Amino acid sequence: MGARWLRPTPCRWRAIRYFVVFNSVVNPLYILYNEALYRPLLNGLVWFYTSLPWQDLGLAIVALTIAIRLILAPFLWKGQKAQKDLAAIQPEIKQIQERFKGDRETQGKAIMELYAKHKVSPFSGCLMMLVQLPVLIALFRVFQLGINPAELKYLYSFITNPGAINPISFGVINLAKGNIFLGVVAALAQYFQTKLITPVSAPSTGKADFSRIIQWQTTYFFPALILLWSYTLPSALTLYWTMMSILGIVQEIISRIISKHGPGTYQTRTKDIAG
Repeated sequence: MGARWLRPTPCRWRAIRYFVVFNSVVNPLYILYNEALYRPLLNGLVWFYTSLPWQDLGLAIVALTIAIRLILAPFLWKGQKAQKDLAAIQPEIKQIQERFKGDRETQGKAIMELYAKHKVSPFSGCLMMLVQLPVLIALFRVFQLGINPAELKYLYSFITNPGAINPISFGVINLAKGNIFLGVVAALAQYFQTKLITPVSAPSTGKADFSRIIQWQTTYFFPALILLWSYTLPSALTLYWTMMSILGIVQEIISRIISKHGPGTYQTRTKDIAG
């Protein structure tokens, strides 16, 4: 019976070929992900853990988050600017939609010409999420597996091996498990950050609008999703997201102070972009 299953057949050879091709594609991608994201983030976390006082995992995550935010700052700033610029030309987009209500082709062409005129891409606002997503996935693995002493074999030779990482942070929070209270803080921080960086747009005409749907999902649905995730995911990831949101709020406040733009300056920004 065993020899019959080992006998090569066209179907089995095809399956072997598919496996070899799949492995040749996936394996290099996994190595790239491991060496470019997972190991640097794990080593950064352990370095902060062993270097900061009291060897507190929460403090190490806060320090690592600040470092990541500084590295991603140019991309995040560009994404935020794109969101504001796109919101600023929404009144003109609505005028085009009303003008060419019955002609979808002309309407789409006019909107694309408007984007080109103001050098705005409707997809640039997604840059913030696209940049953060790979880092978030890698950090999930770091916080899920990196606390395990067996994972410390991935440390670089110049990083001190602590032997074990204590997941209890600030004396009370187990960052290896979910924490609904930290999830509430993360959801609120995400909500306030979104409200702060999203300019006040023109009043709604009562019709469904793709940009308004995306804005609603970002403002309300995403914080609710974070709250839901916080119950099951390691709270180390929730702490990271909380700090990213808080740093985003601080960055936006500083940006407004420097540029002398307040929360109610949508009209000024619209005039600047629309000319």
